[in-house]
Amino acid sequence: MTHSRFIVAMIVGIGFMHLAPPSFGQQVSATPAPQTQSVTQAMRSEANDFFIRKDWPNAAKAYEAITRLEPANANALSRLGTSLHSMGKYDRAIEAYKKAVEINAQATTMYNLGCTYARLNDKEAAFAWLEKSIKAGYNQPDAMSKDEDLIALREDPRFKGMVARALINAKPCTANPQNRQFDFWVGEWRVENPQGQLAGTSSVQLILGDCVVFENWTGNGGSSGKSFNFYNSNLGKWQQTWVDDRGGMLEFFGEYKDGQMRYLGEAPAPNGGKTLQRMTFFNLSGNRVRQLWEQSTDGKTWTVAFDGTYVRKS
Repeated sequence: MTHSRFIVAMIVGIGFMHLAPPSFGQQVSATPAPQTQSVTQAMRSEANDFFIRKDWPNAAKAYEAITRLEPANANALSRLGTSLHSMGKYDRAIEAYKKAVEINAQATTMYNLGCTYARLNDKEAAFAWLEKSIKAGYNQPDAMSKDEDLIALREDPRFKGMVARALINAKPCTANPQNRQFDFWVGEWRVENPQGQLAGTSSVQLILGDCVVFENWTGNGGSSGKSFNFYNSNLGKWQQTWVDDRGGMLEFFGEYKDGQMRYLGEAPAPNGGKTLQRMTFFNLSGNRVRQLWEQSTDGKTWTVAFDGTYVRKS
């Protein structure tokens, strides 16, 4: 009986020994987890280098490798499309571009899709994607006009309209009627006082995408100044900021009405108060503009600070 209990105890003990957890530090053999490969910086740099050098076959291989590991990388897909397009592999380029657009609807990628369809002579698909690109903000009208991919589309009336809309995307102020209200002042001018004598000269230009009417004034006595005139869409008003070589600065706000640009402003007065400023530009004709600048301390009585007629130089 004693022997039997001993044997049973041994068997039970052995069973417990096999079930006991490993002690601290004991190594346990297990199947290693598979390692996931990722895109390295070296891979990105190499692909970019091939792309910049227009080594299209190697660029395509490099970006294919990247997109296999990063299927949601829209930029890599777009560059893969460009590489394939440049190799004449248009069907595969379209596939890559469309995947890129699904991830990130970039105007340039849509434009490239239009170019690729044009190469395949699928004009309707080409115009459809060009339309999408312009709605998304494509703004390179010169590149569009000269793009050899789009030769087959140039005679179509739709193409000219799309180029015009791309220009509006690039320079939105050109198509905004409010931004064009002060264009009558743009030009090269001889400025005369009411007696017909020379008061100065002025060069008035459109700058910053035709959003700003920029005046360069030179007085007959040698003084000079500049004014920046623009339609402030935040305020719904025209704004002029004038600065000169004597340290002067004036700010005006106003509106264009009945052929006149009417500005109002104020400036510090010598007595510590304020001087009201009123400046009106009269569009007399295509070759003459009158500028009347008046001042007042009470808003009732106004005195003339400047009265000049701009006569367009021939």
